[in-house]
Amino acid sequence: MKKYFIQLIFIFCCTSIGYGGWLKIPFGRVISYKGCPKINNSTIQLKQRIYVGDKIKTDSNSTLQIKTKKGDTLFIGPNSELIIKDKTKVRIKSGVLRSIIHKLKPNEAFNVVSGGGVAGVKGTEFIVYAKENASALFTKEGVVTLKNLNSAVNTRAKEMSQSGSNVAPIQPINYEKDKTLKDMYEMLYDVTGIVVPKEMRKIKELPEIIARWNINYTSYLIDKKEFREALKYLNIALLFTSNPDVKAEILFQKSIINTRFLKDYNSAIDYLKTVATIYKNTEFYEDAIFQLGFIYLETKDLDMANRYFKLYNKLFPQGKYKNQIKVLINKAKREKNK
Repeated sequence: MKKYFIQLIFIFCCTSIGYGGWLKIPFGRVISYKGCPKINNSTIQLKQRIYVGDKIKTDSNSTLQIKTKKGDTLFIGPNSELIIKDKTKVRIKSGVLRSIIHKLKPNEAFNVVSGGGVAGVKGTEFIVYAKENASALFTKEGVVTLKNLNSAVNTRAKEMSQSGSNVAPIQPINYEKDKTLKDMYEMLYDVTGIVVPKEMRKIKELPEIIARWNINYTSYLIDKKEFREALKYLNIALLFTSNPDVKAEILFQKSIINTRFLKDYNSAIDYLKTVATIYKNTEFYEDAIFQLGFIYLETKDLDMANRYFKLYNKLFPQGKYKNQIKVLINKAKREKNK
């Protein structure tokens, strides 16, 4: 009898403990999918169980729908990768996740962690689009709290917010009132559905679309004299884009804001030197060399100013700033002779 009892315990343990030697905690089941999504690098099956610790990955033609043990629904879009961290927490490394969360108790919350922060909800529907170090949050209904760097914003129905590594969440914006943002939301909503739409191909362009929207929005913030907020948008744009020309443009714009409005010349010089060393093959290389000479002249570092003016004339003898360079060189001579 004792031997039989020990065997029963052994059988129970073997069926309850995963291959890694730890107890498997149920998270939910696969209720539908398209294409060839994978769980832990293996092909999935309909109604397959999902456990805490599982890694889920979709390719450009795959979507996946999961029903959690608590009745919530997660829609995972194409080109996405996430990890089930806990019964009420998932981490999205990249891609798009749409969540429909039932109303939770006051002491409960469902969290979506990304490189841009933590989206915490008590019960609502929302979408998170993430890259490695940034994320955009679109709330369909209810309230989602986006937290990062000891800062938080509440994103309400029809609002969008963003955050990134070392960038606190931005103030939410009504995406229904901005055509580009509304198009983004509708694309993300479509690609997290059951039917694979044509927009699957467009989602590859989304990081650059988000980056460009952030760049354009800084003009509005500058007009409102919200210069530091404008820098936050540019920092997020920098995290989304992988285009060298766009990166150079962002760094150059940051240098202009710091020079013209914040008088932070050291930061401006750092941004411009990055353009001048890393992004030489972009159109902003010429702008960076000119602007470096101009800033050094403004800060009375005449030797460095002349160094960059001469470098500009050497590199761009017929450049767009050739007339301004002549004036600035003469100004530097007068300053030196004082």
